Amino acid sequence: MAAAYDWEIVEHHPTQEVKIEILAGSRDDVRIIKLSGPLTIHNFFEFQDLSRQKLPGVLIVDLTNVSYIDSAALGCLIGIHLSREKSGEKYALVGVNERAQSLFEMCGVDQLFVSYSTASEAEVALV
Repeated sequence: MAAAYDWEIVEHHPTQEVKIEILAGSRDDVRIIKLSGPLTIHNFFEFQDLSRQKLPGVLIVDLTNVSYIDSAALGCLIGIHLSREKSGEKYALVGVNERAQSLFEMCGVDQLFVSYSTASEAEVALV
């Protein structure tokens, strides 16, 4: 008997662009990177470059509108965690959907990430 999964089918093309917006937080030392679309090896390099900038303050990565994350993009998110932890700078992932959360759990990194439901919640907790 096949296992029943409650997964929403999300169609994406591997080379589909990811939309990246840089938003100001409630304070000058809060930067929000808002992503929309699938985050894959074909399109995450600009995001990776932005996330590697050595800017002080809090970095919030808003994944609310990210439909899909592949293993390369997951590696990028792990890189954010490691670099922010090493530098003592705070960060958070927000709006992580069930599919991404399942990926994090399967890869054993779900407890690694600092995450909140919304950017507002992250700002209150981290600032």
